[in-house]
Amino acid sequence: MLCAALLAVVILPCPGCKNGTLDRQLVATVNGEQIYLDEFERELKVRKARLAADSFTFSPEQLAVVESEILEAMITEKIILHRAGQLNLTVSSTELERKIIDIRGDYGTSFFDLLAGQNVSYEDWRENLRKEMLIDKVVETDVNASIRVSEDEAEDYFNDHRDFCKNEARVRASQIVLRDMDQAQDASDRLERGEDFAKVAAEVSIGPEAALGGDLGFIGRETMPEPLDAILFSLPEGKISPVTQTAYGYHIVKVTRIQPARTKPFAKCKQDIMAEIRARKEDAAFNAWLDALKLKAEVKREANAYGKKTP
Repeated sequence: MLCAALLAVVILPCPGCKNGTLDRQLVATVNGEQIYLDEFERELKVRKARLAADSFTFSPEQLAVVESEILEAMITEKIILHRAGQLNLTVSSTELERKIIDIRGDYGTSFFDLLAGQNVSYEDWRENLRKEMLIDKVVETDVNASIRVSEDEAEDYFNDHRDFCKNEARVRASQIVLRDMDQAQDASDRLERGEDFAKVAAEVSIGPEAALGGDLGFIGRETMPEPLDAILFSLPEGKISPVTQTAYGYHIVKVTRIQPARTKPFAKCKQDIMAEIRARKEDAAFNAWLDALKLKAEVKREANAYGKKTP
């Protein structure tokens, strides 16, 4: 489903404007609420700052596309927030503060550095988050709450999409990795003489898994660099490979268990299937709901209101 966070934009008061509204050029009006040029340009500045970090520069055509996308996002946000008012939905200060604590906990001390890097103040971000949370509430109340997924639907999906519940083949493997060929050959000779693989790995391997006897756990295809990947999925269980070179050094690998590809039974896959069906239904319902809101909305876009103003 279209993420509410993508709809939210930073909308700030105009510093220095008389009474906050006079002498401000309109870009659009949505259900009687105005979107002003300074708001639009501020959001465009934020978008440019984010892309500048990737050394991206706009052509005139690309700038026109970005300007259109920003305006449509701002209009969409106004439409959804108008619906929130009709439903009497709000985000309390307590809800907002709890969410802020959760987010800041995830980023730790780098949180404010991240905001600064995106040219966004904490106050602006906080208000933007409040609107995102309110949009999520509207969608949950007006769209998702009515969606149901039956077990019969899930079983039909299971029968029609067997690969959805398929586990790919995996192997459990151990490795010894060394910096040069002579060291690797010495380790290989020790293994050929019957020494325990885990013991040799713990003594000589430079890999981080050496403390575990070289155990890498279960590995899926395309996890290890070539040619190790091909070797791991061709070795019989219990066999040890010859010394193999990669960009990381010289490897010796052993397959300790082979887990073939298999399809999980419906009972063990049911919840995953129901979540997949629900996500698809929510996505379709959201798009239909938003289209209906847009049809009812009174939107007036000011002709050429921003194209000549933005550099």
